[in-house]
Amino acid sequence: MTNKIYLFSYETSGKKERTEACISERLSKLYDVKQVHKGVYLIKTIDEVSLFEKYLRECFDRKDTYFIVEITEQKKRFINTSSTDINSWMENI
Repeated sequence: MTNKIYLFSYETSGKKERTEACISERLSKLYDVKQVHKGVYLIKTIDEVSLFEKYLRECFDRKDTYFIVEITEQKKRFINTSSTDINSWMENI
């Protein structure tokens, strides 16, 4: 199976510490993750988005928001991200 790259972004509204701790714990168990900005991640995995979403959904309450989209085949443009080597990371699928 080939890897897919997802863009994952979230904002918390209520129990910020609990939500962020849960997300950090879940992301630390994934195959390969790059933090782009605060609350924005690129995630490389072989899982489908529905499995991936189910895995993270338990971290959120009803007032929190998140966004997940597959970007494997999309062109990329960026400046000043939190992580280094984004180009080579994205090309190494």
